[in-house]
Amino acid sequence: MEPSEEVRAVVLRFIDSMREGDDHAVSNRISRQRGFERFGSDPSEVWHDGEEAALVMVHQMHQMDGFPWKPSTDIRAVIEGTVGWATAQLEFDTPHGPTELRMTMVLHLEHDEWKIVQSHSSVPSPNEEHGFMLMTSVDEIAEEVSASPPDLTATSAPDGTVTIAFTDIEDSTRLNAFLGDQRWYEVLRAHNEVVRLTTMEFNGTVVKNQGDGFMLAFPSSRTAVKCAVALERSIAERFRDPGSPVRLRMGVHIGEAVREDDDFFGHAVNYAARIASSAAGGEIVVSSLVHDLLAQTGEFEFATPRQVELKGLDGQHRIYPVLTTPVP
Repeated sequence: MEPSEEVRAVVLRFIDSMREGDDHAVSNRISRQRGFERFGSDPSEVWHDGEEAALVMVHQMHQMDGFPWKPSTDIRAVIEGTVGWATAQLEFDTPHGPTELRMTMVLHLEHDEWKIVQSHSSVPSPNEEHGFMLMTSVDEIAEEVSASPPDLTATSAPDGTVTIAFTDIEDSTRLNAFLGDQRWYEVLRAHNEVVRLTTMEFNGTVVKNQGDGFMLAFPSSRTAVKCAVALERSIAERFRDPGSPVRLRMGVHIGEAVREDDDFFGHAVNYAARIASSAAGGEIVVSSLVHDLLAQTGEFEFATPRQVELKGLDGQHRIYPVLTTPVP
């Protein structure tokens, strides 16, 4: 499989055509071959016939005077032979305000034209709403570390503080399904190697690794953020193919660690994990404490802070994105 700018452009034009209400462009992009499938976000939106699906899509488009959406992230597309895959995250304007819509498409090359043979769109909702108490890898690491705290005496600062960084790959579950187990294993192995080597370079400690998630510890916030910036650049360099879907999200926090038999654990671990979960792919965010410590040095630049809700923690919390220089 390899990234495809051609398929990415085809999918982008299709999305634009639906927004603009272009009947011909939308209908023409749908395959009429046997095996077609489309699943919408409504439970009744299931079609196994391309002709029927095209008619309904055009009718829906007229009802709404064009679909009121726009891509909120870049479209990712890959091809292998005459088959292509694409994913897109869209922002959809509704009477109740903006709503996220996720879309996946499988395309097949028919007479030198890419046709959609399978598509699925859905509005994401928390697992808890459906009775599933599932955790991400970052959550699992934080829970395990809190339950069985590691000895980080050598990593703490003289004043008894420790800086914790959590990192994982954005949408790793979806990416695993998208790439397949073998390709995902290769990506994961390369990613984990970069994280371990870069952390070692900055004298950090890998406290825990589970899947694509890492908990790292540093004796200073300055070193932690420098390592985080280096990690983003190293991952971008390692996976620098156009359209590469591997994007890190990272969160950094410093706190007074709780000491119990020379083990460190507690609020700092959970807070750092929650911050990391609020970051977007390719983004490093730090807590107010870390920002206040580093802003006065002038060594780092920060984007406009934002207020976020953190799972399991009351109220709004201010986090600061770290501005990084893109890899040339």
